Amino acid sequence: MIFPARAWRTCFALSVLAAASGTLAQQKPVLRHFVTGTEERYQVTLNVKAESHSVSTETVATQTYVTPAVNAAEVTIRWRAVRRIHSVLDDGTAKIEETVTTVGRPCEDSQAKARQDSSLRTSLNEFCAHWPAEQTIGYSENPRGLLLESAPPSFVHLGESVPPLLTLWLRRAVRPSVIEPQLDFAVGANAQHSFRPSGESLKDAHGSETTEWLDAPGETLAAMLHVLQQLSWTSPAPAQIPSATAEPIPPNLSVVFFADSLTTLSLLDGSVLRASRTASRATSRAVDPVPGLPAALDFSSKLMLSITIERLP
Repeated sequence: MIFPARAWRTCFALSVLAAASGTLAQQKPVLRHFVTGTEERYQVTLNVKAESHSVSTETVATQTYVTPAVNAAEVTIRWRAVRRIHSVLDDGTAKIEETVTTVGRPCEDSQAKARQDSSLRTSLNEFCAHWPAEQTIGYSENPRGLLLESAPPSFVHLGESVPPLLTLWLRRAVRPSVIEPQLDFAVGANAQHSFRPSGESLKDAHGSETTEWLDAPGETLAAMLHVLQQLSWTSPAPAQIPSATAEPIPPNLSVVFFADSLTTLSLLDGSVLRASRTASRATSRAVDPVPGLPAALDFSSKLMLSITIERLP
């Protein structure tokens, strides 16, 4: 995205004026307004869940019996994020220091260990092992929400195969901010476009993105930004999504990335009031038909991330 050459002061004043006059359809972008020296405090929860789907078969005489097998494991991390606005440049870009402090035990069990698959749990434990008790991250954020990090966070280690879409999504989604769309604000305004990424690993990929502004019921001077993203492609190499089996997975895998983000924004300064964000990467492969079965068996794995962000007083 390219930051438009229009002053944030004008857009901010128009936003307040339109809201005060009783209409939210000011047809202007919602830009972030930073104030030097202020702090923003948030409670953040991240849930990571891994699943693998397979089947076991048993043939008796001429009859084949198929039993679905679903293995799963998940972990949850909670932390508090404090964003300090150190300075604001002439173009409205803020220099931010964010301190992340883990609350309680990192990766506490979301389900009883007896119900979790041990192989999947081991994979998730590797992710948890990189999560710090406290970390301070420095970055800049412009009025459209675009970030420039001084260094990537140390806790993002999903062990994902190329392209690492979930990893890139997670780095952005845990930040208590949002990328403002190239869509002038009005409740009900929406835009959709399709795209085909470039690059060898995604040469056959196709995807879409849908953006929509929604009303925020019960909120004063606020609106919700809803963004849906989807991308599917065929992977030429084995995926590294956690699997319950140690057997090598053959190539030609069907991969689908899906993300759904709902963020409530203040129309006064564009800050995040709350957010619910989810993303998943599903990998599946078909095997040769089994005699006696009407269709080929399907084996799949899925890694899902869920994030909730709530602003604190």
